[in-house]
Parts: sequence; C-alpha cells; structure tokens
Amino acid sequence: MISTLALISTAITLVSAHDLWLVPARFVVAPGAKVAVAMNTGDTFPASESAVKPERIERAAVITADGSTSLTTFRGAGKSTLADVTAPQSAGGAIVEVVLEPIATKQPRASFDEFVRHEGLDAVAAQLARTSQRRAEEHRTYAKYAKTLLRVGDGAGAASLYSRPLGHRLEVVPEVDPYALASGEPLPVRLLFDGEPLANARIVVGSVDARTATQSNLPGVRTDAQGRARLQPGRAGGVHYVHALHMTPAVGRTDVEWESFWATLTFEARR
Repeated sequence: MISTLALISTAITLVSAHDLWLVPARFVVAPGAKVAVAMNTGDTFPASESAVKPERIERAAVITADGSTSLTTFRGAGKSTLADVTAPQSAGGAIVEVVLEPIATKQPRASFDEFVRHEGLDAVAAQLARTSQRRAEEHRTYAKYAKTLLRVGDGAGAASLYSRPLGHRLEVVPEVDPYALASGEPLPVRLLFDGEPLANARIVVGSVDARTATQSNLPGVRTDAQGRARLQPGRAGGVHYVHALHMTPAVGRTDVEWESFWATLTFEARR
C-alpha cells in the first residue's frame, strides 16, 4: 500500500471531505461465512457519493481474536468500493478497518470558518479568532479512519476485541459490546487521538433511520477529560454509525495550515 502523503488539492464549498463508512452486507454472520464490506464516502449515511480509489488505501484488514489479516483485493460496485471478508471459524467478533492516506485540500476562508463552526471544532475556532493575518484560502490535509464491527455467531467474547484500540490517529473505541446492549441502553465509548484520550471533542451517533440528516447536523455529545462519552443509539435499533472529527495546526509545514482526522464506527444495534 502507499505510505507517502498524496498531495491532491481541490476547491470546495462548505464540507471539504466526506466521511468514510464501512457498510457490510450483513453485520451478523455465521462462523466462516463470507460477507462483502462496502467502503462508502458521503455526508448522508449510508449512501455513497463516490468510490474509494484503491491506491489511496493505506491499510485495510480484518482483526479477530486470533490476529490480523490484510485485505488487498478490492472491486468497484457503482459508487462503492467493496472488499470481500471471511469471518473467523469460531463464534465471537471481527473488526474490519480501513485507513485512507491523508490528502491536501484548500477552502475559501469564510467557508472554512463555517465548516469549523458547523463541526463544533471549538479549539480551532478559538485559534482562528486570535489570528490577525490569514490567507484568502485555508489549506489542510485530511485522513480517514473507518471501522465496522461484525458479530460472528453468538458473539461470545467479542467485547474484549471490540474495545481494543487499533492505533488509528483518531479512533472511536467502544467500551462494551454494542451487540449486547438492550434497547435504549447507552453505548460508552472512548475517543483517542494518537493513542491518548481526546477531551471536549464532539461525537455524533446516528442510524439509517436518521439518513435524511447529515452527521454534522445531528446533535453531538462532548467527551469528558478521559475522552469518554455515552452515546444513545436509536430505540428502533438497526444499523448505526459514530462520527468524530479532529483538527490540529500543521507543525513544521508551509504548504498547509491544518491537519484534520475523520473517524467512523459502524455496527448494528439490537431492536
């Protein structure tokens, strides 16, 4: 896979990058079964507005209790990119991960400021307010980190796998098995940045039932000092996503002012 930074600049309006969602054909699978996992990019879950280019995939793998297996073969299907995944032979769980390389983009200053406000990036907004001289456009990179949780068979012992950090720059880590939640029960999660708890960050949870609203328009919750938050899946259950976005000043670079990191988690909640 490619390991160097791809520098691709595009002009944008309000939202300059779409979330990356991993959407399996089935979230609950039998041991040893094969399932297609779609990589979808867009603002309205779970629809995809464009297919992921395989050359941008830095890392893709299936993680089980027994180890990790890289995914190296992908196929197009309309506006989605698919990976065929084989579940472990024993009951439990599996995590499918995809990491996309950071690419560079630019955005008119006013549009960027609105994007920062819209996404609840308070620390960035405060720094912008203290900056007296700015360019007409803001330049930044964005990287994407996506995970989906598969329940295999009866899901026995999956909680310890699901709560294992995978080392993404920005990562949502559930602290319990989402498939074991009773209807209406909150899901406790941690948000990590470079392996450390990220405080006062906005996290959004939504479902297919809320597909008429983009994730950035849905109510979010803020993480506490330990990077923890309690998310409320919909009582109707079904396929859910978690969305988080973090942005930091670019250090030691003159080509971009900011680095942004997008993280998502998908799972199926109990009805």
